[in-house]
Amino acid sequence: MRILKLVLASFFILFAIVTAIGLLFPSKVVVSRAINISTNYDTAYKYLDDAKYWKLWMDGADTASIAFLSAKTAGPGTAIKIGSGGEVSFTRSTANSIYTEWKSGGGNIQKSIFTLLKDTANSITTVQWSFEQQLNWYPWERFGSMANDKILGPVMEQSLGKLKFVLEKK
Repeated sequence: MRILKLVLASFFILFAIVTAIGLLFPSKVVVSRAINISTNYDTAYKYLDDAKYWKLWMDGADTASIAFLSAKTAGPGTAIKIGSGGEVSFTRSTANSIYTEWKSGGGNIQKSIFTLLKDTANSITTVQWSFEQQLNWYPWERFGSMANDKILGPVMEQSLGKLKFVLEKK
């Protein structure tokens, strides 16, 4: 009985320490990438805002099937399912930003924003893509979030590189 009490007390203290350390990590994680593309603003916006073009440039969507869960293919209200994985919902659009929510198969939700900036001559468009995840207090979420940049970053860079290739080829 004494050993059981010691094991339980040790487990509780260890959990409290790990949780306290986890609470030192930020509760919101943002992964962001940007690229300059030699194309006009309207063309770049169309390729980001209309999910039917995602197959041409987005990593994962280029090899998987895209099922439209809504009647729309572009703009707020559009909902798609990429492969057997997650769902993407377009939540709102502004003149220079497209807001989406990505829901994984496990129910994890991340917000994504495509921001477009144009130069004065409208010959180069900067596309910034960011993912934002709000974390709970759970230590495994906080520690797991340290890998977000390593997991999402290269995929985002590769996708933006493909977008640049597709748009500059036109």
